Formats: sequence, structure tokens, C-alpha cells
Amino acid sequence: MMRTAFFGAALMLGLQSLVTAQQNHNVCEETGVARSLDFWLGEWKVYDQQNNLTGHNRIEKELSGCAVFEHWTGLDGPGGKSLFYFDAANQSWHQVWVTPFTDQPGGLKRKDMIEEFGNGGVRFEGRVLLPNGDSYLDRTTLTPNKDGKVRQVIEFSQDEGENWEVSFDATYVPKRE
Repeated sequence: MMRTAFFGAALMLGLQSLVTAQQNHNVCEETGVARSLDFWLGEWKVYDQQNNLTGHNRIEKELSGCAVFEHWTGLDGPGGKSLFYFDAANQSWHQVWVTPFTDQPGGLKRKDMIEEFGNGGVRFEGRVLLPNGDSYLDRTTLTPNKDGKVRQVIEFSQDEGENWEVSFDATYVPKRE
């Protein structure tokens, strides 16, 4: 009986230690890959390549760094939202982009991070399905600049990545209050 009580107490102590370790462990804040989007966090004014203001974007980290939310407001139409989430098991980021027009090309996208660059930039790529059953590749490249700005280029390919066309090319400038 005493032996059973001892093992029961040891098991409970072990489980309590495991729970405490899990509560104190945060893979999203401790892993380098999980911090890949940190350069993009903040409030931004977004300009096209002709230096015209095209919109505003707020990028914020949530859930102890396991999620990054994008809140896009364009000057010429409705906005969009992205959820970037970190998959700790695969050490990778994924994105879901949603607009009010999920029935139209580009209104809903799902992308996976496929590359990290030596300059700190990242690239996401995914396949956009069209209502007629066709699809095309869509990729986003985010590049931090030394001056604190960020460049975002969104491209699409209708020939499986042989050729890419730019659909959005903008510079993110930190918003100063």
C-alpha cells in the first residue's frame, strides 16, 4: 500500500512538472524561424512604386508570437485580413488572406512560407483556385530594408512558375504618430 502511494505521488509530481514546463515553454518566442515576421510588425503607410499612397496596414503579433495578424485598408476599396500562423511541428509559417470577395480570384488565398533570405526577407507561395476549376500560383515576398521600410511584392504565375507577373509592388513606411 505504501509503495502504491509513493508511486502515485511520484506520478502526480511528474505530471505537475510537465504541466509547469509546458506553461513556461513558448516555442513561438524561442525559435528563430518563429520570429521571421518580426521585421514587419507595426503600423505602416503603404506606397506604390510611383510613391502614391495606396493604403495602410497594421501588423501585430498575438498568442505569444504564434500568430501574426495583418489588417489592410486600401484607399481604393475594401480591406483584407491575414492570419499568419506558426506550425511548431514543421517549423514553418502559413498564411490565410481573406477579403469580402472570397468568390473572386485573389479574394481568398492560402500560402506557405517557402523561403527565407539572407537579408531577413521571406517568401510565401500558394495556389489560388478559380471558380471554373483552374488555378494559378501566387507568391508574396517581404523584404526588410536597412532604412526600416519593408518592400512587399505579390506576383502570380499561370504557367507553374515559369514566368511571374507583378500584381502588387509597394513600400511600407513606418507610420509616425
